[in-house]
Amino acid sequence: MQNEQRHAGAEQDASGHLEPLARPEALTEMVTERLRSAILSGALAPGMHLSVPEIAKRLGVSRTPAREGLIALEREGLVEPRASAGVAVIAGGTADILDLLDIREGLEIITVRRAAERMDGEGIAQLKALFAQHEAMVAQNDLARHVELDAAFHGMIRDGAGNGRLARQLVQIDQQLRVLNSRLSRAQGWSGRAVLRDHKAIIDAIEAGNADAAERHMRAHIERTRAFQQRSAGQDQPPT
Repeated sequence: MQNEQRHAGAEQDASGHLEPLARPEALTEMVTERLRSAILSGALAPGMHLSVPEIAKRLGVSRTPAREGLIALEREGLVEPRASAGVAVIAGGTADILDLLDIREGLEIITVRRAAERMDGEGIAQLKALFAQHEAMVAQNDLARHVELDAAFHGMIRDGAGNGRLARQLVQIDQQLRVLNSRLSRAQGWSGRAVLRDHKAIIDAIEAGNADAAERHMRAHIERTRAFQQRSAGQDQPPT
């Protein structure tokens, strides 16, 4: 035994380096991120059943990080328990979307007020640069990039508000809306120019440090979004 220990020690000394073992929590984070990305991209579709053994097998990990990853996503509201076993990617209708928009409205209002009070010149310059990109994409009628840049705009405002807890809540709401909206038709009736007008008014209010005006314009923006969501949901309803 002593000879074996000395032999192992000699091998370690000779190499001069030992690769660190992956931390279990790091592996769980990797599993969680992989599953989250698959859900948000639509690779794991709304309503799809997910089980710990299946996830562990597909990702080549043990059941523990697979289980912990699904638990983390359940906390984020991206999956929900199934009565039988396992969980499923969230899937809801118009009522669920409107409920989330109610929550989002309250959080966005607080966020934009704080951004108007706290966002510095650099943050405002970044908002304006993003707005210029957004204008170009709308002019090209690029719906996919429009959606991305709209999300980026709200993300910059979250960052400018300087409230990490509030930002995390909004990110989770937005991710849930992204999943639930994935089945809706986004090509008919969208108005990128109307969104740009709203964004320009919000940027101007933030630059002026006018929290009341920022709130007013954000409310109008969210109401426009709500109306569009309802129209889109109605277009996608099966005929009766």
